[in-house]
Amino acid sequence: MRLIVERTSGTLKGDLTVPGSKYHSHRALILASLAPGTSRITNLSDSRQIDYTVNLLRGLGTDIRIEGSTAVVTGGPYRPVRDKVTAGACGTTLYLALGLTALSDAPVTVVGQKYFQRRPIAPMLRSLRDLGLTLEATADRPPIRVTPGRPRGGRTRIDGTLSQWISGLLLTAPFAEVPTVIEIDGRLNERSYIELTVSMMRDYGLRIAVSEDWRTFEIPPGQQARPFDYTVPPDLGSAAFGLAATAIHPSDVLFRGLPSATADRLDHPEAHILDILHSMGLPMEPEPGGVRVRHDGLRLDPVSINCREVPDMLPVLAGLAGYAHGATVFNDVEHVRLKECDRVTAMCQLEKMGGRVEMTDGRLVVHGGRPLTGADLSSYNDHRVLMALAVAASRAEGGTTLTYPSAYRTSYPGFLEDMVCIGIPMEVGARPVPRRRPAEAAPMIPAPRAGSASTLEDRRGAMAVQAARDAERPITDWVLQWAERYPDQPAVIDVREHQRFELTWRELWDQADRLATFLAGRGVRRGSTVACQLPNWLEFVTLSLATLRLGAVCCPLMPIFREREMAQTLGRSGASILVVPAEFRGRDYPREIAALLAGPARPSALTDVVVVPSASGAELPHSTEVRWHNYAELIERTAPDPDLLARGAPDADSFAQLLFTSGTTGEPKGVLHRHRSLTLAAGLQRRHLGLTEKDRLYVPSPLAHQTGFLYGMWLSFLLGVPQVLQDVWDPRRGLSAMRDAGATFVQAATPFLDDLLREVEGGERVPERLRIFVVTGAAVPRDLARRATDTLGVMVSGAWGTTETCLGALATPDDTQEEMWGTDGVALPGIQLRVTRDSTVLPPGEEGELEVLSPTFFAEYRERPELTAAAFTADGWYRTGDLATVSAAGRLRIAGRLTDVINRGGEKVPVAEVEQLLHEHPAVRTATVVAMPDQRLGERACAFVVVRDGQRFDLALMRAHLAGRGMARPYWPERVEIVDALPTTITGKIRKTELRARAAELVREHAGQEVPQ
Repeated sequence: MRLIVERTSGTLKGDLTVPGSKYHSHRALILASLAPGTSRITNLSDSRQIDYTVNLLRGLGTDIRIEGSTAVVTGGPYRPVRDKVTAGACGTTLYLALGLTALSDAPVTVVGQKYFQRRPIAPMLRSLRDLGLTLEATADRPPIRVTPGRPRGGRTRIDGTLSQWISGLLLTAPFAEVPTVIEIDGRLNERSYIELTVSMMRDYGLRIAVSEDWRTFEIPPGQQARPFDYTVPPDLGSAAFGLAATAIHPSDVLFRGLPSATADRLDHPEAHILDILHSMGLPMEPEPGGVRVRHDGLRLDPVSINCREVPDMLPVLAGLAGYAHGATVFNDVEHVRLKECDRVTAMCQLEKMGGRVEMTDGRLVVHGGRPLTGADLSSYNDHRVLMALAVAASRAEGGTTLTYPSAYRTSYPGFLEDMVCIGIPMEVGARPVPRRRPAEAAPMIPAPRAGSASTLEDRRGAMAVQAARDAERPITDWVLQWAERYPDQPAVIDVREHQRFELTWRELWDQADRLATFLAGRGVRRGSTVACQLPNWLEFVTLSLATLRLGAVCCPLMPIFREREMAQTLGRSGASILVVPAEFRGRDYPREIAALLAGPARPSALTDVVVVPSASGAELPHSTEVRWHNYAELIERTAPDPDLLARGAPDADSFAQLLFTSGTTGEPKGVLHRHRSLTLAAGLQRRHLGLTEKDRLYVPSPLAHQTGFLYGMWLSFLLGVPQVLQDVWDPRRGLSAMRDAGATFVQAATPFLDDLLREVEGGERVPERLRIFVVTGAAVPRDLARRATDTLGVMVSGAWGTTETCLGALATPDDTQEEMWGTDGVALPGIQLRVTRDSTVLPPGEEGELEVLSPTFFAEYRERPELTAAAFTADGWYRTGDLATVSAAGRLRIAGRLTDVINRGGEKVPVAEVEQLLHEHPAVRTATVVAMPDQRLGERACAFVVVRDGQRFDLALMRAHLAGRGMARPYWPERVEIVDALPTTITGKIRKTELRARAAELVREHAGQEVPQ
């Protein structure tokens, strides 16, 4: 179901009654529950958020009767009627009431909906513990076990990011045994909400002293609240949505209960919204009982808004700003990303509607004046985002749909009825918004994006257009921009086993300039190739940037390569310079390279080898074949030569990357990419997932692989954010690195996610800021994705791509869990997918070879024109070699490689689906299915399974499991082999070729034995 919003025509007319304020209702209920006696709260908000507070207090034993819009509260000691109380989906309920639950006469566990796993609470828990409360929580997240007992009191400091943390401490402190002092660290956001808490505490008889700057609070101990009858003022936050609607349409609407005089709204934390709307040009005339908005159409003015004052108003004001004439700037938005969802990123969906939005330096800038069109949007299950986008959509051309259509009930239950009442057509239903179909005659599966049409701009959509603009600049221009803008902020964080290194943007640029000057002095020019065989170290990043500075090509080679692979790839690369470590994982790389140079397979173009020294230094080989250099020494002694560097500056169409990959030929193929294709690919993912300058990228995948190189290092260069590198995979060290660096994003193969999850399930702390894990290399098992989502609190996103094409498909943030985990996503904007068999394009849902048409294609296979030509169809589509289906909705599902197909007597076994079902068995940690030869049927299926500790799995259990899942018997594997681990590449892909050989050997070993039926 979706909230469907059609374009509104004509004048909005009618009356709206502004509901009671949620902020006042929460506080009044909680304070009344603490006051022995009876308090009456009139004009109580009827929002779902208030229901959560009422239910939590009732769980603590408070008698609350609701009589129409009045709550009658009988306060007194908390005597819980159950051992668990829930805050539901309301952060205000959780934060304001958490400390007070310790006043109960029995232990209580505070729980909430799963999204609290993504909301920060650790700072508040630390301060409550400072005040003497005993609270236990795994990874400092709900559920929280609270031991009864009054707080001791004393002194605590807490960050000023969220006012709810501070309000919760203030409400708890009066009941302490000794005086309490609360001090605020850092910026103080949302001061008006804290002012409201203090004012209402005083209404209920609680004393508190506040410093002039509102950063120090002194609370006397041993206090007692008193009953108080309170009238809740109107909710300006709810009124804002109706006011915004009247600002973008001709209107004659009366807002009943809305205060007109400043004095009447001083104690409302969102009072400033009326001043902002007035500044934008909205006429609000006072009338008896309310305020009327009347006009025949407005030219809205852009404004500058400090979100520290009105954080919850960002969504509705951002939607309104899309229709202003100029750029509206939202400053200090970082804490707005910690609400029910990341509201800043959520409102960037205005770009899907054709708007223009920028996120830089803790600011959101909405450029108004562009015509907006309807689109499929996500509300992220956030009530304010849903209502803000719905209002903005009411003036957009065409229809708009929004996910989680009932989210508005959380704070403004009358929203839908009120909007319809004044003339905005909205409804909840399953009716899709009509789409314009592509003009191409060829039958293909279009990406499910709003506004697709025949022109390039329409087909790519607003996100793709902006990503294409970004790709007009070489990536080095972006890094220079960050070096000038953020010189002292971290660019690279290198986490090794016993050491941690860090480079700022200025240091990275300076070292790259020095190294680039050296490379230029050794003959590197535009189009030259520089190879390296380095692990995930900061030297890899510096070398790559130095190479790119000269317009030269980065050729990373996997650290696992030995003489055979190095001879093949280094020779084909044409590299004149190679950079290697002195030592890594016990290998002496200089000695190995010296042996290669002395042998018959010596790369003829190689003239120089640079060695990154180890902690004990680097002893360089003596060789007449090449010149050897110490990396640290040449960085130290080489001064940047600006003139030399300027002569090699790249442009967007300069070649940038040469990666070697094996294909059906079995020999390495050099995949050559330009700056433009790589930057566009990173930009499409950035905008698709809503990544911003506040993200932090954790990179466990090898930088010498496209996943690490492009969606780690290159993405960091584009965003201007730190990349956190880990050289040797260790999940426990990875969790520590992510926690320390505040990592928010990871892209890696399934085994990385599985290992991290097992550590957390074993007791390791969750990385609190991690929010997105893109799984590449193979489909993520649904059970693994479900457990990871619940335990880690992250969005686990399926994806598909190749070295040649970059990512082609990716799940969307508003996908259902089944869509996100059960498929490999939808085509990114500007990318098209189709499925063929024998050169015939198949209709949706039929299985065949996946082909892709993309602006992120590689340029060529280096010096292999015949392979390049063979990779593409006559009409320019890339043949992926993957077996897949694409649904009518555009959802991709990879069934495996064409070479992985198991043909059992003419029946094709759906390998990917069998593997998914195997992963759902509780005894199975991981599994894969490959073909084994069979004399009668040609092939049968063999399952290789890794079993969880202490569990048992065999052929009989597998058959019972697959039968219970309703899978046809011919698809069942007919052999189960239990193994300690599946063989994988360094990037986490399962080596199925090796397993097929092992299965064939098992058949030979058991020749003559009957295969179980």
